[in-house]
Amino acid sequence: MTFSTGRGVPSITVVDDISLTVKRGEFVAIVGPSGSGKSTLLYCLSSLQKPTSGRVNIVGTDVESLRRGALARFRRDRIGFVFQQFNLVPSLDARENVALAGRLARRSDARRRADEALEAVGLTDRAHHRPGTLSGGQQQRVAVARALASDADIVFADEPTGSLDGASGTRVLELLRSLAAGRRSVVMVTHDLDAASRADRVLVLRDGRIHTELTSPTSAEVFAATEAATSETTPQPSGAHS
Repeated sequence: MTFSTGRGVPSITVVDDISLTVKRGEFVAIVGPSGSGKSTLLYCLSSLQKPTSGRVNIVGTDVESLRRGALARFRRDRIGFVFQQFNLVPSLDARENVALAGRLARRSDARRRADEALEAVGLTDRAHHRPGTLSGGQQQRVAVARALASDADIVFADEPTGSLDGASGTRVLELLRSLAAGRRSVVMVTHDLDAASRADRVLVLRDGRIHTELTSPTSAEVFAATEAATSETTPQPSGAHS
């Protein structure tokens, strides 16, 4: 994945020659130094950003082949998102936000599933509160509940515990861990190395490439691998993004 910063200026390569397969029921965490390409990789994998080269295939579908409307429906039905900035609809209350995708898909159980998801994240008493009246941590839990209530085959999470206190963060990680079972998978970008150690597999990025791949690691092993990637990272031109 490359970005152009202007005419006459060399393009910046942010994600470089990564080949990745996520299995059904697998929980994959992506970590690495700032500027290593974590978020760009996540957005490419989740179809939110079109890669400048390569292909993205999700549950047998080449997402690059889908037209705009079909891609929107595919995301709604097959992909779940937990955004760092929540991306909740301000005019809808928590329950309506969580149920929205199901209602758009005309699922008869959308409201029931929303209620169950809000209960799972401990926000039943905030079901009828709009995002503007909720704390940042509560909004993040609503975003997680939205993913829980979906029929998504894969959930992409960008710093899902970044706005949460320790207890709430642990609860969210446990929910994501429970999601990664059966046919569902979870791919998470995080700076929290303890959170990453809960994953089945951890990818440590360096300069847009996979520097280290760890299987069922301890937090100490994730820390050591990330430290190694950080110490070896070469300075990047301004304009590179994590």
